[in-house]
Amino acid sequence: MNNNSFKPHFLTTGVGSVPLKTSEDALGLIWKSVPFAPHWPQLPSLGAESSFVGQYLNALIETGVIANVQEPKFQVEATDWVDRMTVFYELYLEAVDGNEQALEKFGFSAQGGEGFEAFCRDLERFGTRDAVLLKGQVSGSLTLGMQITDKNRRSSYYDDTLRDMLVKTLAMHAEWQTKRLRKFGLPVLMTIDDPGLYGFGASTHVTLSREQLIEELNVIIEGILRQGGIPGVHVCAGMDWTLLFDSKVEVVNFDAYDYMQSMMVLAEPINRYLARGGILSWGIVPTNPVAWEETTQKLIVRLEQNIEELVKRGVDESLLRQQSMLTPSCGTGTLPKDLAEHVYKLLMEIGGLVRGLV
Repeated sequence: MNNNSFKPHFLTTGVGSVPLKTSEDALGLIWKSVPFAPHWPQLPSLGAESSFVGQYLNALIETGVIANVQEPKFQVEATDWVDRMTVFYELYLEAVDGNEQALEKFGFSAQGGEGFEAFCRDLERFGTRDAVLLKGQVSGSLTLGMQITDKNRRSSYYDDTLRDMLVKTLAMHAEWQTKRLRKFGLPVLMTIDDPGLYGFGASTHVTLSREQLIEELNVIIEGILRQGGIPGVHVCAGMDWTLLFDSKVEVVNFDAYDYMQSMMVLAEPINRYLARGGILSWGIVPTNPVAWEETTQKLIVRLEQNIEELVKRGVDESLLRQQSMLTPSCGTGTLPKDLAEHVYKLLMEIGGLVRGLV
């Protein structure tokens, strides 16, 4: 753990996506609600290039390995497929060797990076204000690999070569993004959003191997660590969390509203994870219409009961309280605008009360 000194004490941040149509509005909401750990806004309403799947594929599209961002498919049947792959791997090796221009190719396309670039411009113009941490995000290889197919609609995840290219693309993107955000002089939390990980251990996904999943996560995490970032993983469903605890991840962001049960049985692994400096990031505010019925007070009570329950089962309370963050349970990109704003308002109020800032 390279960030042992980082003790967030219930610092609040967002997961990433917001439903707003302009980066100005999105940044307004983010700076107002999570001023201590702002994140750049993922804006899925702007189209395919800003979507969960399309946003991080720039290098694969530029090298012709994937044809278009609207319906990403690996171009395995292209007559010059081997040449395209060669161009990709050459670019990758140059980026790994520290070639700035090559690494740049793994960043966002102009349109795909709208929210990110607006965040950077905002930081350049107004500084980091009250922030103690900046947050970025990148999609995970399992979720993307399951959704991006070849022409036979077979998930690219199950093809070793295609998966390798995807993992390397995401690792380089995560490194590029971390490097950009680190320039502002604050710690950078870079979260890998990989909801597909819930499928591990499910009968529908028998072929997923624990070792392989950990190894892939670690490849992306190493890109983040190379630039001095703090690697996180977000999964908005129940899963075998020990898979993440056994990886090099330093922040585990889970849906504590709907899937707390899956954490309750893990007191010992949680203790080991906290002892190595790991942080639990509680997705305590629901990101569905149920949020309208919730109040700040009810959610704080819920959080406290969950902490109490873990402590009863043997989790070290002082470590848990020092090494906890708070987020919504998932991104808000698909929600109506007023509901997303309500979710962020609840989060802001909970954070203020739990951290004793109000």
